[in-house]
Amino acid sequence: MAVGRPRQSGLDERIKHSAVAILGEQGFAGLSVNRICAGAGIPRPTFYRRWPSAIAALVDAFNDRFDDALLADTGDAKADVLDFAVRVRNRYDDPVVSTCLPAIYEAQRIAPALIAPIRDAQRARRKINVATLSRALAAQNFHPILGPFEIIFVLTSAIDQGYLADRPVADDFLERLVTALLR
Repeated sequence: MAVGRPRQSGLDERIKHSAVAILGEQGFAGLSVNRICAGAGIPRPTFYRRWPSAIAALVDAFNDRFDDALLADTGDAKADVLDFAVRVRNRYDDPVVSTCLPAIYEAQRIAPALIAPIRDAQRARRKINVATLSRALAAQNFHPILGPFEIIFVLTSAIDQGYLADRPVADDFLERLVTALLR
């Protein structure tokens, strides 16, 4: 027999949603455990059983959106890299990502320590993606001019710059870019 109250289904998501909403409305300066708890309709102890800080909940909400941003290796490097690029580009349409990114860019400029966990998760994903691409290129005897890190860097930079310029990169552009990068 379980002791205590049963866990509420979706509670973690509700709390993370509240964190993102507050960030969108008030920026990092307005992000607090009290505000997140009020928005989620929970007491502070419920929050602290899950995260040590408001930033930690927000970081989880943001990083959750990139769980699928890993390069697959199906044996067709060009198709895999294109699929990866499309999935990364599509993340920018996610409401959590589009709310968080402006604040993250600003925090990178004025308080980079705030977003260190996001950068760390991004670096870990990049390391996995570079290793996957390295293996795939070697297995398929591809010898592109740029190395795996540079290929992923160019792709993600193009996607990011398209977002920042309010000109998301189209599928045909991504296909041409992947073809050029894998020559």
